[in-house]
Order: sequence, then structure tokens, then C-alpha cells
Amino acid sequence: MKIKNDTKSLSIGIEFDSFDEKDKVLASIQNMNTKIPCYKREKKYLLNIDSIYYIDLIDKNIENEKKQVFIFTKDDCFESPLWLYQIEELLNEDFIRASKSTLFNMQHIKSLKADIGSRVIVYLDNGDQILVSRKYAKEFKKRLGGV
Repeated sequence: MKIKNDTKSLSIGIEFDSFDEKDKVLASIQNMNTKIPCYKREKKYLLNIDSIYYIDLIDKNIENEKKQVFIFTKDDCFESPLWLYQIEELLNEDFIRASKSTLFNMQHIKSLKADIGSRVIVYLDNGDQILVSRKYAKEFKKRLGGV
């Protein structure tokens, strides 16, 4: 990638070595301003998607079937008013499903471990663990590059 900065004008020219590189840079630029609304202790926050480690749909009250979406960052947990599918539409390609109720950011993977039943345990760099179910493990391995 080459960046040309002309001080006489207000434009920047970028040359890419591949279409994949171009797509990644453009996706990053488009997602720079994407924020996910959430709450913590009745205060509203807007989280940058890069700060999100994983998102989990949790049954809080089985009797009323009340489900809530929680967003986990490096050191914190927030509750989102959005449904999981609504958040998924806002995320970039760094996020992948681990299960029906969990999405995680592949940029925060520290290590992996194979589990029984073709599942994968993902260790995140904040110390949390995500279990990638058998149903989603194939796509996850493909995204990792066939590991």
C-alpha cells in the first residue's frame, strides 16, 4: 500500500497491492464512526465496535423468556437495547458467530484449543473464553485460513 499526500490539495491517493487489502481498508474507514448503543447502570454509552470483544444473548428470566444482549469489552460489560441480529448488521467482518447466541471479535483472539465434538475454545486477550459450537466451527476455521 502506498499513500500519497499532496500538501497543495486536500486529497489523499492510496494505491493497493490487492483487492482484499483495499476492501479491508475501506471497511475500516466505514466502521470508524459506527457506534453501538448500550447501557450500564442507567447511563447510556456509544461503544466503538473495535472495543467490543464479544456479544452474548443471555436468558435472564426463564419464566418470562426475557432475553437480554450483553456487550463485553476488555474490562466492562454493557447491556444493549438492540437484538443480536440488529447489532450483527452493524458489525464489520472482524466479527463472527460462535453460537446462536454469541458473536465475537476475531481481532482479540489470543489462542485456540480444539474441543470434543469438533468444537473450538477461543481464548481472548482479556482472559475470557468463547466456545465455538460445532455448527459454526467450520466457518470459523475457514475464516482463520484453514487452521
